[in-house]
Amino acid sequence: MTGGGIIKVKVHSDHVGNLALKLETSSTGGADWILQQPITTLNEWVELSFDPNLPAFEGAQQPAAGNIYEKVVLFFDFGTAFPSDQTYYLDDIIVEQAITCSPILDFETPATTTNFQYFGSSLDGMLSSNIANPNATGINTSATVLKFTKPANSQTWAGAASNPFPATAVDVTTGGLIKVKVHSDHVGNLALKLEASSTGGADWILQQPITTLNECVELSFDPNLPAFEGAQQPAAGHIYEKVVLFFDFGTAFPSDQTYYVDDLVVCSSGGTPTADVTFQVNMNDYAGTFTTVNVSGEFNEWSGDSNPLSDADGDGVYSATLNLPVGLYEYKFTLDNWAAQENLAITATCVQVTVEDANIFVNRKLALSGDEELAPVCFNSCYDCGESVKITYNLGLLDSETPDPGGVYLAGGAEFGAPNIRFRMYDNDMDGVFSVTIERETGYGGYYTFTNGPCGDFSCKEIIGGLPCANPQNFNDRFLSPVQQDTVVATCFETCATASDCSSINTIDLAGSDSWVEVVPTLTSNDVRILFHELVQSNASVRIMDITGKTVWQQQWRISPGQLQLQVADWQPGMYFIAVENGSRRATGRFVKM
Repeated sequence: MTGGGIIKVKVHSDHVGNLALKLETSSTGGADWILQQPITTLNEWVELSFDPNLPAFEGAQQPAAGNIYEKVVLFFDFGTAFPSDQTYYLDDIIVEQAITCSPILDFETPATTTNFQYFGSSLDGMLSSNIANPNATGINTSATVLKFTKPANSQTWAGAASNPFPATAVDVTTGGLIKVKVHSDHVGNLALKLEASSTGGADWILQQPITTLNECVELSFDPNLPAFEGAQQPAAGHIYEKVVLFFDFGTAFPSDQTYYVDDLVVCSSGGTPTADVTFQVNMNDYAGTFTTVNVSGEFNEWSGDSNPLSDADGDGVYSATLNLPVGLYEYKFTLDNWAAQENLAITATCVQVTVEDANIFVNRKLALSGDEELAPVCFNSCYDCGESVKITYNLGLLDSETPDPGGVYLAGGAEFGAPNIRFRMYDNDMDGVFSVTIERETGYGGYYTFTNGPCGDFSCKEIIGGLPCANPQNFNDRFLSPVQQDTVVATCFETCATASDCSSINTIDLAGSDSWVEVVPTLTSNDVRILFHELVQSNASVRIMDITGKTVWQQQWRISPGQLQLQVADWQPGMYFIAVENGSRRATGRFVKM
């Protein structure tokens, strides 16, 4: 009863009496505890409840809550003697945890209120409104609710995301249920998505139907279930900062639709459930010698000998099953009480990277939400032996580019995201080529790009729009085809070169009047001028992309040295990228529309 709760037991008796239930042999130091309940229903099954938060009626007279007990003692008709034999029946002794609900959003106070920003419709970028409850009846009589609008002919995936994030994060580290009240005038659905996990959880989305019309109903979303898209992992075991709502997900309407939302809560029991997890490591490719293999982690205080693994069938795969409280853990495999250990790469997919006082710790990560048998992995790898490839990215910089003091990064795509410490590239031998190596499953491929600097908004991303190696459908990122063996990818920043030696490539930045072309001003609200100071051919090409990589303006024509003036007063505010080509020369730049 470490989490409190209620002890329940079903009994059957043919006469009025009582049952006293006693708990003894506490493994957590709790005093013996006893409580009594009357039996007043005859010749049928009844369920009795015993509250461990109450003090015992004898002995130390302390509550049992907060402790674990090994021994159960039963006293039917405690304190009563009978002249004849008595028979009773008993079944289903359980501990039913008390359910508590933690509010995330109820739109009544500043601490429990946020806005939702629309996307996928004509309301893009606008914020939802919080209004007086238009139907304060039934299960929802609160004063204020969120009004959600889905305009006519919205995208089927149109929705709204919390902006700013709720003050209280959605914490499902111990599972539970996420509940939300909704109101709709038609049959439909709500898809709820959790993003921006502070604990490394994958984005998670689940959908529930709405079948009750014109009154408030409460929908329940179970974070222990896998998401229906993306990584298809449960949310349980993680904390999420961002909430996204999709009403009538997958459906478009010819007219505007209105919904109301209230009381987003996380409900869970007070106790922490446990689960069995099986660890497996393949030692067949390990070149050294060893006697014992252990799993060491937060669950055993990083002990080097507490949890040994065994190889019963001699196939080189060592395993052990542990029963652990559900939650998040870091761990690694160790040999002979820390005589050797795994040294996983910071770029690995299965690791948790922690930075403490300039020290970087890289360990395996486990989000345990239920019984799980982990797939075998090769020692010091995220994959089984023989099932992975290593991909090395080598990047050279043009003479016109100076490495940013904050670093050069592999970024972009669904894999790498905004530039971050895990995929920073280094020039360790000082030859001007920056490198990073990743290990991925055989057959891996995907989009990527490079940044010269740690810019979270991709403002320092290479500009390759219009070049053959850029994919305009994916923010003008590069694409790596599926890889079947160890591979080296070599190129130059902002070019489609197939080698990292950039000395023969002539690309400059649209920086100043001493170059053959420049852009002025770089901060504008009305117009932008591209000045051609010198042309080697009369044929020039100009392409302008927005921050997403989408081409917003493009033209190729014969031109004499002079200038091109663009009116951008009606363009959306934000950063724009420019790529200019003239003969064998190429220049890149950017400007900001205020």
